[in-house]
Amino acid sequence: MAVTVIVRVVARHGDGGDTRLTFDGTQRVVIGRGAGSDVRLPDASVSHRHASLRAQGGDFAVVDEGSTNGTYVGEVRIAPHTSRVVRSGDKVRVGRVWLELRMDQTPVTRDVAAATRDLALALVSQAMAAVGTDRTPRVAVVEGRDQGAKLSLGQADRVYVVGRAAHCDLALDDGDCSREHLHVTVRGGTVFIRDQGAKNGTQLGETRAPSDRDVAWRPATMIRIGRTVLALEEPVTHTLAEIEQAPDEAANDAPPPPADPVAPASPSLSDIAGLPVPVAVGGLDPNTTPERAKAKGGWSVTDLLVMAAAVSVLALSLAGLVWLLRG
Repeated sequence: MAVTVIVRVVARHGDGGDTRLTFDGTQRVVIGRGAGSDVRLPDASVSHRHASLRAQGGDFAVVDEGSTNGTYVGEVRIAPHTSRVVRSGDKVRVGRVWLELRMDQTPVTRDVAAATRDLALALVSQAMAAVGTDRTPRVAVVEGRDQGAKLSLGQADRVYVVGRAAHCDLALDDGDCSREHLHVTVRGGTVFIRDQGAKNGTQLGETRAPSDRDVAWRPATMIRIGRTVLALEEPVTHTLAEIEQAPDEAANDAPPPPADPVAPASPSLSDIAGLPVPVAVGGLDPNTTPERAKAKGGWSVTDLLVMAAAVSVLALSLAGLVWLLRG
């Protein structure tokens, strides 16, 4: 059986929406703020290694890993380094963040490491959007004659051209740079580059970038083309790193448990599995009670049964009296 962790509420960061990760029920799932966590929650009230989910026989248990602000199942706090069995649908709070747990046969999330990073970045991005902070990634020239120049990558799926030609989106005054040296594109929140067959090539970190396919460019890796060095500035990634490096913050303003979805209306008789819809017999509405039938001016079913019993008793009495007189 798999276990799914759904981020229900992230205080100060707005609602995380229906963001979920599903894990194989046999593995231990670490919940925390650190980059090594399986469920990575960018909130300073969450400790770097806050809690974990573990299989316990046929059940699952949540364990507090000695967190600063504690781990709660509903409103009940778990003692540090102790466990508590949880059921499907239980809500667990770590710091200011509410999680909902589901245990079922949901398919396990593929590439959990990438999905965990995407989860953290998505939550930070939502928080920045809520307060109006610019989230646009940028290419910055950090070495070379154009040092200080920047290219904003504000349009997803657009191809930005870096090179020596004047028509390039980022035109470089570098004789060792080709006219159209490099293409840069943002897709799905990730920045990709492709060398355009430049004579001097494109150095991505310690390796030469291929010219036959796109490769991902991460903020920690520099690009060198000719005598120019480029850096990728991603405000969301930078903010995530700042949150992870911050000390634990008291969760004094922790939110209440998120409300459950509104329950559906009570099902009709026909909606209940295994119960057939009653059929009218002899023109009588199956939902009409004997009292209602009588109120309409006719004999009710109860009246007919009582009369039949009375006639039977009278017939037996007459038969007994005749037998005595003959004797």
